[in-house]
Amino acid sequence: MLIVSRRDAESILIRPADNVDPNTTLADLFRDGPIEIIVFSAGQRSVKMGVQAPQQLSIWRKDVAVA
Repeated sequence: MLIVSRRDAESILIRPADNVDPNTTLADLFRDGPIEIIVFSAGQRSVKMGVQAPQQLSIWRKDVAVA
């Protein structure tokens, strides 16, 4: 599980992991289960959340994601 804090206008990216075949179907990507987002706390300026996803998916803070 990735735990991250985000402020207004910040985001996360969820995409296939680098080692996943580009021809993989959505059904294959989610065969191990869905994406789950858990909010741990919310303040006036930020939200702390956990993101759990199948291994075939990669989760990045948009500000550090590699293009």
